[in-house]
Amino acid sequence: MTPDRTLGSPCLPPGDRGLSAPHLALALAALFLSSMCTMGDLVIGPAVAEVYRAFADSPSWLVNLGVTGPALVGLPFGLATGAACDHMDKKVIMVTGFAAFTVGAVFGAAVEDVRYFVAMRLLATGVGWGITNTAALSILAEMFEDDGDHGKYVGWYNAAMSVIGAALAAVAGGLAVSDWKNVYFAYLAAIPVLIMLVAFLPRFPPHRSTAMHVETVRGKSTSSAAALARDLLRQQPRGSAPGWWRKLAPLALQTFAVALLYFVMLYLISLYVTDADIGDESFTGMLTSVMTVSTALGSLVFGSAYRRLGNAVCLPALFAISSSFFALSYWPNAAMAPIAVAVAGLAWPFCFCYFYTHCTELVPAAKQSTATSLVASANGLAVTGCSYLLTGAIEMTGGSCLTVYPLFGAVMAGIATLSTVGFALSHRKTCPRTGSAA
Repeated sequence: MTPDRTLGSPCLPPGDRGLSAPHLALALAALFLSSMCTMGDLVIGPAVAEVYRAFADSPSWLVNLGVTGPALVGLPFGLATGAACDHMDKKVIMVTGFAAFTVGAVFGAAVEDVRYFVAMRLLATGVGWGITNTAALSILAEMFEDDGDHGKYVGWYNAAMSVIGAALAAVAGGLAVSDWKNVYFAYLAAIPVLIMLVAFLPRFPPHRSTAMHVETVRGKSTSSAAALARDLLRQQPRGSAPGWWRKLAPLALQTFAVALLYFVMLYLISLYVTDADIGDESFTGMLTSVMTVSTALGSLVFGSAYRRLGNAVCLPALFAISSSFFALSYWPNAAMAPIAVAVAGLAWPFCFCYFYTHCTELVPAAKQSTATSLVASANGLAVTGCSYLLTGAIEMTGGSCLTVYPLFGAVMAGIATLSTVGFALSHRKTCPRTGSAA
């Protein structure tokens, strides 16, 4: 009797899983390319200012929902996917999710109507992202059961995601110069990726609870909705410390506040470029690409920096992001903008990688997955909230990005100062006092 050659077969050794080297390479390529779904919001980024202008007669909350709301919508679908991965073929789930993204993305501008725009955005980078990202990470967890291999390939997945995001933003910026709806042509790249998933991704029969392993690579997996709900609903095991969340709550709040401000710059830089009158959509796409590439570079050196600086690793980064807001506001020109966003993009991974790493150090081992999930959920809520923060601040002050950016910079500087004081106090408590012994 010939052995089962599907990836889900438990009779195959973990390093082989029954695939030839070329087939494995093609399957991984399809998975890595599918991360364009996670970075799909960067396609609309260069055209955000034109989107608000096109739907100027519509309620701002509705337009905001279409611009940054998909991140919130994707959370419950991530939860459902995490459960479904234990009971269904993961290939079917993966293909279904990416198909939803492809349909919503490719046909997202077929009708110039705000409700249609919002619905297709929520389908593509909301529903599609929630399913696809969770399924992809579950598949990687099953393909590579060794923790070292698993961590390596999840890292490659996120690296591919950064490169793809930078490329999408650059292409979309060039396409948006003539018409904002042209950015949707960048999504045509999803069609061959969908074909690759169908053709090269093997079956993953549900023989074990692989979805539980999606969050085990701390600080590397950002697909958190499934693990969050799963761990919150799970009965607390005996022996775990009660009130474990009290130390985590300030970090989750810090994560939300820092990400909320940073995402104003990342996802809504188009509004700044328009207010400052320093370029067109192509220039905006270039800025987004610079931020994304800078973030990828910063991620590469975070590990060594964390070993040297410990929990102080995020403090210089917070001040750096604050300085970028001030620089963009007080020196609004085409020369300063790339420098400022590069500094912010380079600093960002020293914040979010720290958040994901430190959260697991604050809780019992049984709650590490929940801690990671809470931090990642705070990050996801910040994506949704950033557009409401910026448009609300502009409406309240009657100004523009140039007038509210200093406010954001001041708030970030305040967070950095409080974080520095908190670190100093905690460092004093943990360091032994020196002096003469009696």
